[in-house]
Amino acid sequence: MARARNIKPSFFLNEDLAEIDPLGRLLFIGLWCLADRAGRLEDRPKRIKIELLPCDACDVDLLLQALHDRGLIQRYAVGEHRLIQVTNFAKHQSPHHQERESHLPAPEDFEASGERARGKPKANPGFIPDKPQASPGAIALIPDSLIPDSKDMSGKPDAAAELLGYLNNQAGRNFRAVKATLKPIQDRLASATPEQIRAVIDDRVMAWKDDPKMAEYLRPATLFAASKFESYLGNLGSADSNGAQAPWAGGI
Repeated sequence: MARARNIKPSFFLNEDLAEIDPLGRLLFIGLWCLADRAGRLEDRPKRIKIELLPCDACDVDLLLQALHDRGLIQRYAVGEHRLIQVTNFAKHQSPHHQERESHLPAPEDFEASGERARGKPKANPGFIPDKPQASPGAIALIPDSLIPDSKDMSGKPDAAAELLGYLNNQAGRNFRAVKATLKPIQDRLASATPEQIRAVIDDRVMAWKDDPKMAEYLRPATLFAASKFESYLGNLGSADSNGAQAPWAGGI
């Protein structure tokens, strides 16, 4: 874990992180150090606990899921491998140029997000050049914190905020209109209409609301994930010969 990473004062003012258990916040910082130069690492909760929180009584798997639910990390699978991508890592961190390139596959929608393009120069993928040093005290500092500010989400509600409010109303939830909850909806609005998104919300609420285990997935990170939403949308309108809605068989 011999990697230097940056942390800025705005980390401590982030509203999404304020809802995370203090050990979860510490875990998040530790993940930056475990992650490779692309912000990826293996999703091995037991191993991560040994590396980062060996002396604390906590469930690292639950802490990781809390970070995932708020869009601070992305937990994903490629084949049999379970992996973690730290959100916006390449945008806000400046790994040393001698760090090895990542050998872990990126999430399915990583290219679409543009994160890789921002984090690596065109000439040599995986290489991030050293930045000019204005002074000894400015070494390795970055202009923004790893966590995007959520304070700019105030003002007139847009389509994503309205759809989030619709989800809260239908599912009996209270998700706040911050970047972590709005971005997945905004991403889906690029290719789906508000009516289609409302239909998916209605469909999944009807299917999951009475199942305590499945009801936990009535959240933006699951409903509007790029790898899930099209499946939910494609399931709409499938009915049996009697006109009843066909049971969902696509998992979460």
